[in-house]
Amino acid sequence: MRASRPALCGGEYPKGNGSVPETAPPAMLREAIYRISLGSPLPPGLLAGSLIELLGLESFAKEHLLASLMSGLMARGPAESEVTELVRAALVLDTVTPATPLEHGVQGLVVLAGSGKKGLKTFNISTSSAIVAAAGGAYVIKIGSYATSSIMGSRDFASRMGLRQSRTSGAALSAVRRHGFAFVPVEETIPTLDSVYGGRFHVLTPFGFGLAGLASPVVGDKLIFGLSHPRVDLAASVLRQLGIRDAVVVGSQCRAGYFSDELGVGDASLLCELRDGEVGETRILSADAMPGTEAVRSGALSAPESQDEALRWALEAVRGRGNPQHVHVVALNAALVLHAAGLVSDLAEGYERAWGVIVDGQAAEKLAELREERS
Repeated sequence: MRASRPALCGGEYPKGNGSVPETAPPAMLREAIYRISLGSPLPPGLLAGSLIELLGLESFAKEHLLASLMSGLMARGPAESEVTELVRAALVLDTVTPATPLEHGVQGLVVLAGSGKKGLKTFNISTSSAIVAAAGGAYVIKIGSYATSSIMGSRDFASRMGLRQSRTSGAALSAVRRHGFAFVPVEETIPTLDSVYGGRFHVLTPFGFGLAGLASPVVGDKLIFGLSHPRVDLAASVLRQLGIRDAVVVGSQCRAGYFSDELGVGDASLLCELRDGEVGETRILSADAMPGTEAVRSGALSAPESQDEALRWALEAVRGRGNPQHVHVVALNAALVLHAAGLVSDLAEGYERAWGVIVDGQAAEKLAELREERS
């Protein structure tokens, strides 16, 4: 991939010559950071070129300059054009070409992914809810990674549970056809970017506005993307720009100003739907407006103190035991998957189905089935 080199004051970027110290960033990257620091617009191609230049640097310089670039873009406010350019460049670097619905033919397939980097720390809700939804009849591919800022990432959960991890579209589709569920480690689908980016950021970056969902080896009929940021509309717009037609972007917020990339975790939830290529309005739903909240305490979940505790909470929730609030939030996010799959008419019906498969043991049986597949 070769990025264009936009003109600078009537000329091109300076090439590395004797007047530029050897320790200075490469030309395009230097220009991008300079413009960001001034709040100036970035010409098309500058961020893509900067990302390519970063790949050729030594590790120490690479990490510090990537941090400057990512933090600067977020500090001045993420812009749709800039985020889209960076995410597109990352996908091109790793030649991500996912199988489409016309190619895989799995009716109602849902892809579930998220930004991570949440301020509201939780146990692993997303993978637990995907398994519950699969027990309720959904076909779902969960995209996940090892934890960076969280107590337990989705891939940590999958690894400790002994779940099969599908690294190709064929493997993911084979698993989802057999069991209704497949887990895909995102590090395996974008290895070039992961070598630069993976495990290095504890707060949200521009890549968090959709990259994990777009890195899926399979395009679902619907993408559910969790975002730990208030701009769920921005993520929906980025997904649209990069070819996704149907998605729902969700997140939660609490009064203290922290965010999570699941539904129903804090005091209010944010939803923005992308339907047939059109981005809708952002909706804000209070915790009390969610199905099932009359039975549990609303508000932010407490954070687990260790990965062992996070794993125990997730297992208890899937089995319908332990803290009722944990069971509630897993059922609520499973309801979102069931609705996206077209199996229920709304969240309330989805919640009832999800709660039912938890209480009668079908969710626990599905988890056991998935663990048995690996052995």
